[in-house]
Formats: sequence, structure tokens, C-alpha cells
Amino acid sequence: MRSTIFRHTRRGLALTVAGAAGVAMWALTTGAQADPLPVRDTVCHEDRAPAVVYFATHAIAHPFWSIVIAGAKEGARDACLTYKWTQDVEFSVATTVERMEMAIAETPEVLIITATEPVMMAKTVARARAKGIPIIAINVEDPAPDQGGLDYLVYIGGDEEKGGYAAANQIVTRGVTPTRAACFNSFPGHVGLEARCRGFATRMKEAGVETDTLDVSGGPANAEGAISAYLIANPDANAFFTVSPGPENYEVALAQLKQQGRTESSSLTTFDLTPYILKNIKAGTTLAAVDQQPYLQGYLAAVLARTYIDWGAIPGGDILTGPGIVNADNVDVVIAGAAAGRR
Repeated sequence: MRSTIFRHTRRGLALTVAGAAGVAMWALTTGAQADPLPVRDTVCHEDRAPAVVYFATHAIAHPFWSIVIAGAKEGARDACLTYKWTQDVEFSVATTVERMEMAIAETPEVLIITATEPVMMAKTVARARAKGIPIIAINVEDPAPDQGGLDYLVYIGGDEEKGGYAAANQIVTRGVTPTRAACFNSFPGHVGLEARCRGFATRMKEAGVETDTLDVSGGPANAEGAISAYLIANPDANAFFTVSPGPENYEVALAQLKQQGRTESSSLTTFDLTPYILKNIKAGTTLAAVDQQPYLQGYLAAVLARTYIDWGAIPGGDILTGPGIVNADNVDVVIAGAAAGRR
């Protein structure tokens, strides 16, 4: 029998440790038979009951989520859990909800979600809870959990608005003197990405700088056109923030700044890490990146799933894995962590 769970208030202590696409991938492993990882072996104790932790998030085929997967696999291995993962080819709230429904049908011991669109996900989450399935949220939190929001045990991830604020603060304190700022959003409607832009704009406003939020959705080609047009129309803009890595956001923004000869006169910050981002931080063409430590999001979700299954133990407040900042001061050690598949 599963224990009844109650929503923990999010006003308490936060623990800081820092589309038309169908289902693309399925991964299934157990703590004893996980795919090989460069980590120590884990011996599963016989007194640990078999259990499934099911990740049905808005994950897509993207380097960021590969790091979350690595953490989830290792966490499941260390916690002696059967691990299941699904993801989409392209970002889609609709298919995320469909995969959540598929997970509920299998009645896992713990369901891991992202609170990407609370309104669209509310009925599905309620169905999971009605079946007695405990839920942990990672990566994106419900922005209003204490006002009748999604019913989950705990959130593990970055604070999106604080992350955007931190990105702007890097420009204000370490970059060019900002005269006009822009946040490039590749997925409008995504509550987490909108919070990043909001935090960025807040810090810029404190510095007396206006911020434009630009819709660059629709893929790399659309983003290229939108960013190019914006830069031509706003020659005074020199402080930029991309809300995600990859060719549809950060990479195209950097390419356009280079093409228009504005890298030295501008400061570019971004969110999350890729080898290309780290290379450009080291080269000086990118000022900084906000790191939400995706490995910890996957790892801690699995480990806390086990502690809740076994003993009903769960933190009394959210666990913040970010924002952390990667800039010229610490990029070398982060590159080493990335090479190990952990950053």
C-alpha cells in the first residue's frame, strides 16, 4: 500500500546544491543491470523491494537531457530502482502529457515530471494522484504551487527567474556597459523559459536598461531571420541572453553577432552548457552561462524516489540545483566535469 502524500509548502526552506513529435526513445534498466557508466558498482540489498521510477518529462533529444539521463541512470543504480525514460523528438507539451498518461497506466512507484504547463497538466497529475502515485518534479517548477497548483512532493532544479537575473548580473558587473538588452526565447509559452526572460529583464531594469523579449521559435532558420532582423533594427542593443543552448537559440545568436561584427562590442550570456558554449566562454566570445546542473536533477530524483518508497522520507522544501554561473573564472574545471559526462 502506498502512503498518502501531502503537498509540502514551497514557502519554506530551499536546499541549494550549487509539436508534432511522437515518443522518440525508451530506456529501461534496473539498478543491478544498468547500462555501463563510468561509476562504481552498486550492490543492491535483498531487503530493498523492487520498484519503478518513471521519468515522463518534457525531455527531447538534446545534449542537456543526455546529462539528466546520466544522472537518472546512476541514481537508479545507486538506489536499486528499475528506471524508465521517455522523451520527444521536438518540444511539445501535448505529447509530454500523452507520455505522462502512458506512465500512469503502468502505475510506477514514483513518477517524475516537469511542471512545464501546469494548466494543461493538471488533470493528468490529478489522475496520477488518484491512483496513489507519488510525483517528483524536476527542471521546471509550478509557478504557483501554493495556490492550488500541481500536487507533487518536491521540486529539484534551478530557479528559472533567478537564473535569468544572474545572467543579466554577469553583463552588468563583468561585461560591456549595457545600453539595450534582448532575451531570445525559442519556446514562448514555456513557463520556465519565460521566467528566465523575466528575471533577465528585472536585473536590466535595475540597471536602467530596457529589455526586448524576442520570439525566435520555429527552428534555426526562423531564429536566424528573427535575430538578424532585430540586430539590424537595433544597433544600440549590446546585451543579449539566450534561454537555451543549441542551434535554435544560442548558436544562431552567436553566429549572427559574429556575422554582424558585434561580438567585441556586446556581451552574450546563455543558459545551460554544451561543449560549444564552454569553448566560446574560454575564447571570450560568450561572457557566461547559467548552469542548473542537470546531472543532479536526474540523480537526486531517483535517490529521493527510493527514500520515499522505503521510508516516506522527502525533503521539506525544494532542492535548488541552480543557478550556478560558468564564466572565465571557472570554465576550465567545468570543462573537466563535462568531459566526465556530469556537467
